[in-house]
Amino acid sequence: MFKSTLYKKVNWSRNVSLLILTVLLVGVSGKIIMAHEKLRTYKEAVKLYQSGELVAAEEKFRAAKLNVFVTDHNKDIKQKLSILSPIRKAMEEFDNKAANYKKENDLDKLVSIYDSWQESQKKWVSGTSVQKDMYGEMEAMTNLDRDMKGYFSTIKKVNLDKLVHDSINGISEEEEIYTILNKIPAEYYGKRSSAKTKEVQTTFENYYSTKLYKIIENGAVSSIVDEGNRQFSALKELSMDSDWLEETLDVNLLRIVTKAMNKKDYAAFADAASTIKKLEGNMNDTKVFVYIEKSTGEALTKAENLTAANQYKDAISIYEALKPLKDTAELVSKANLAWDQYQPIRVLERLYTGKEFSTFVNTSNKFGGDSVVAAISTDGGIYYGQLTGEEAMVVTEGSIEGAPAIYKLVFQSSLSSSEHPVLYIDAKSSERKHHYLAYEVSGGSMVNILDVKADGLTIESNQVLVVDNPVGQGEGELAYFEPDLNGKYQFTKTKETYEEINVENIANYFGKKVRFTAYTDSQLDDGMLVTLSETFNESTEEWKKTYLLLKGYSEFTTYTSYTVSGVFDSYTDINDENGETIRVPVFQVEKVE
Repeated sequence: MFKSTLYKKVNWSRNVSLLILTVLLVGVSGKIIMAHEKLRTYKEAVKLYQSGELVAAEEKFRAAKLNVFVTDHNKDIKQKLSILSPIRKAMEEFDNKAANYKKENDLDKLVSIYDSWQESQKKWVSGTSVQKDMYGEMEAMTNLDRDMKGYFSTIKKVNLDKLVHDSINGISEEEEIYTILNKIPAEYYGKRSSAKTKEVQTTFENYYSTKLYKIIENGAVSSIVDEGNRQFSALKELSMDSDWLEETLDVNLLRIVTKAMNKKDYAAFADAASTIKKLEGNMNDTKVFVYIEKSTGEALTKAENLTAANQYKDAISIYEALKPLKDTAELVSKANLAWDQYQPIRVLERLYTGKEFSTFVNTSNKFGGDSVVAAISTDGGIYYGQLTGEEAMVVTEGSIEGAPAIYKLVFQSSLSSSEHPVLYIDAKSSERKHHYLAYEVSGGSMVNILDVKADGLTIESNQVLVVDNPVGQGEGELAYFEPDLNGKYQFTKTKETYEEINVENIANYFGKKVRFTAYTDSQLDDGMLVTLSETFNESTEEWKKTYLLLKGYSEFTTYTSYTVSGVFDSYTDINDENGETIRVPVFQVEKVE
């Protein structure tokens, strides 16, 4: 029993020892194998490193480092990896993150990665030759340069296309595009350092100018000005040059206001100019503003000259048209006042809006007023209006019975002995050719001082009228009318009329009133002889004369020319210079001139 137990113990101990020995042999063998493997990998890495295949070398060095069973060459491996691995890791990170940020459309992070890449690139390229070569291999392997160019070029194109195709809504999106384009690295705009700035500015200028010219083509000044101010604000916000915008607006807006002025369309000019003035803060000293000020002054001067020339309507139309540019209310008021004084009928028309004045006459600086007007309405109303300074018109009213058609209306002060206005009217009459009327304006009323129907009327002298064939007294004759004690014209007498003749023809006018001029010959006891004819008788060798005897005037002198009026009404016998009795016509002189 004892032997058996001891045997078992000895046998178990031997087995355990064999097991341990086996394990030890396996461990030693494995270590030897791993050592050989690490050495082989290391040698491959060194070989690759020395041949310039740095990415592959870095991979082998990493594999060798992972072999922890032996520590051979760890120091060199660590040293090599400290150079190569940071470049590999950074480039892989740059590549992966750039792809992700592009996918996420996160430009800021993409630019941040680009900046980190460029900073690292600068360090590596300017570092050791190994760093430079390792970077070159990683760049080629990751295609990071090509990928970055593609990412940024796509973003650039998308945003430039928005400008080209004008698919933008508002300045906020313009600012966003401007910001995006400026975030894109300069190298993707060209080789020159100024290429980025130039392309962005040129693109925006083309975008803004294209947008502006479309509005200019439509010709709406307000739209042009609104867009101009919007673009000035945008360019200022974007810190971009606006000289081109100022020049474009100046040229086109100047063309618009010049066209209006050339057509004398002052309203269009003023409307356009007042709208253009909204740009004053952005382009105050440009040609269009100089032209607006100059043209406004010229238009005001023209209106002033028109006013001086009594062309008030045209002057006021200019003043009214210029109101958007200048407060012309006072100028309009003064022109209207001057117009009222020049044509006071306007005031009557405003005072009596329902009346139609068929006939009117006006004068100035008479009867104590600056201007006065007399007018007759179609319904037979008579109106006398007087203006003094800026005072309201003082109006006196009257009427004509029957509202006849009016041939003539004048002021005729010679019909009155006073200095009051007298309105003389020539109207239509059913009984004669004319109906003559006169009204004296006195004490706020109209006094009728003449009312006669006749075929004609002349004013022979102050307050003496000669009326042809009046109705009533003097009918069929030329009649004198003169004012009575109340100043109203009445018939006074008929007027004698004489027909103008040559004295030689007196024999043809027996019994008629005639007037002629004759040269006196010789005095008789009862009158003065006038030679009518003189002939020479050759048989008797004597002169033979015919005479006319003028009677009724005792102041004749011989051999003098007289103009006389009267009637040839008889014959008488006289002895001529030869002692012969001859029969001569007798002319009764009524008037000698």
